Amino acid sequence: MAARRRSPLLCFALALAVFSGAAAAAWAQASSGGYSRPSLGAEVRRPPVSSGGSGGYARPSFGGGGFSSNSAGDRALSRRSSSDALSDYRAQQRAAEAPAVRRPSPWGVPDSGYAPPVETRRPPGYGWPSGPSRSGISVWDAAAAWALLNALTAPNRTGYFQDHRNDPGYQQWRQEAERAAQRDPTVAANLQNLDAQLAKPAQPAVSHDGSGLVWVVVLAGGALLVGLWLMRRRSERAAAAPPGAAAGRFRVGMVIPADPTPFLLAAGTTKVHAPEGGSMFNVEAVGTLRGGPVMLQRLYLAGGGFFQLHLGADGSPDECRYFSQIDEVVPATADEWRFWLDPAGGTIGWPVFQTKDGKSYDRIWNAGTVPVAPIAFDETIESTTGTSRRSHQAMLYGARTGAAPPGPQSEYVLVDAVEEPSGASVGIHAGIDVNLAAVPLT
Repeated sequence: MAARRRSPLLCFALALAVFSGAAAAAWAQASSGGYSRPSLGAEVRRPPVSSGGSGGYARPSFGGGGFSSNSAGDRALSRRSSSDALSDYRAQQRAAEAPAVRRPSPWGVPDSGYAPPVETRRPPGYGWPSGPSRSGISVWDAAAAWALLNALTAPNRTGYFQDHRNDPGYQQWRQEAERAAQRDPTVAANLQNLDAQLAKPAQPAVSHDGSGLVWVVVLAGGALLVGLWLMRRRSERAAAAPPGAAAGRFRVGMVIPADPTPFLLAAGTTKVHAPEGGSMFNVEAVGTLRGGPVMLQRLYLAGGGFFQLHLGADGSPDECRYFSQIDEVVPATADEWRFWLDPAGGTIGWPVFQTKDGKSYDRIWNAGTVPVAPIAFDETIESTTGTSRRSHQAMLYGARTGAAPPGPQSEYVLVDAVEEPSGASVGIHAGIDVNLAAVPLT
């Protein structure tokens, strides 16, 4: 009896333990490094797999984009993301559309884009027999005739019409072509060209022993190899040196004289830490980041922090920002990395980012109210120890400071997942705009 009386209590205890374990597991994924993702409200449904957290960060609530940037670099990166999204959309559209079924031509003639009206095409399996021909085809094919009509400039295209000009199929096709010529000047010109070539004396038959085809394959293969080699050389030259004047402008060990006023004004209104050196900054490493057609240059300074430059079409900087690191998170589990990089709704790419002090920053690159993928960069770094490479998955956020001029009007937060041979981490950087006139780089 006592055992039966205790069983409900035992079941309740077990259920509580299971619930507590599930709640603990959910809480373990709710933040990372003190950060969390905010809820976006009813307009965006957060995927279950991306509801975790890492390093104490979590997603903050989001009410709609309240910050925008007009800088050339931000627009270029946003356009790059938009281009990727457009490519994805077009791929989805192509997959959704049923492809047109076309019968392949035995001559390998590309589709000319013109075909006879659907109602006049003969049904499958029906043809007009004829005797042997130089083309090796004994059945008139109207679809092939349309293709050959649009490729009469190539050799041996009129032989097919010459061999079948007395077939009933040719006569019917010719009537269709004449009607089409009344509506289409191109078809009319092609028919006139065909008649002119048919009026010429017949050429002697060409032996099809296969040797000509072999030479065609050899020459095409050689041309392809040469083209691939030239493309590789061009890409290697492009990767070896940044475009324009930037190639020799930035170097390891260079000293940059800069006005310290922007950093002093930012100290009270932003999370930016002024670089060491007062008004003379020593460059310890030079990084070149490439993300598709967009290139950024980074000048890493002694003591931490870096200038990030966007380069214009001529290779010259057209904007400059200074960033200093305010936090670093080292995710310890796959769930923590999912919190940051989940394609369906990771924190890097979430419409808003919230720092540990509760301040929210709206997404600048590819701004909007739905989650997007981070922007990927490959970086090559030149330093006193040699050349190294690493990859980034980053997103830029921003907010107004409310400071009176000449104080910084905008504060940026760069959230960057970095992977390099020595390891991986997520860096949180605060930044401000720096007038190029205050940082002489020429």
